[in-house]
Amino acid sequence: MTDWNTRFLEMAELVGSWSKDLSTKVGCVLVNSENNVLGVGYNGFPRGVADTTERLEDRATKYLMVQHAETNAIQNAQGDLRGAIAYITHKPCSNCCGGLIQAGISKIVSMPIPKGLAERLKELYVASEAMMKEAGIEFVEI
Repeated sequence: MTDWNTRFLEMAELVGSWSKDLSTKVGCVLVNSENNVLGVGYNGFPRGVADTTERLEDRATKYLMVQHAETNAIQNAQGDLRGAIAYITHKPCSNCCGGLIQAGISKIVSMPIPKGLAERLKELYVASEAMMKEAGIEFVEI
């Protein structure tokens, strides 16, 4: 029997490894009910914006310019995302959670948040949990 959760989380890790971010590599895979991949994304600067080492090492600049994996996956997606599942290497922040909800994602499957990131961005994750619950999004952390 195929363990689709494991398979797509592994794929999200692979996609996340493409990120040039020096400290955090996040990947997202969007999948429909037939287990067809609709879109993938990783955290990085927008197309045409130079992802220089200087910018990537400056956390304030990086945070202002980087697009998150979930946003990139939605923007790269082919087809209708309503009812799709998002497989993400980290729990989504509140902004990305809102984007996933707006796109029609019905379920989010993620790995646990790394401890340092969880502490630094705690408010964002608390808000995303509240948003998922209120919007009726199923959330599974593996």
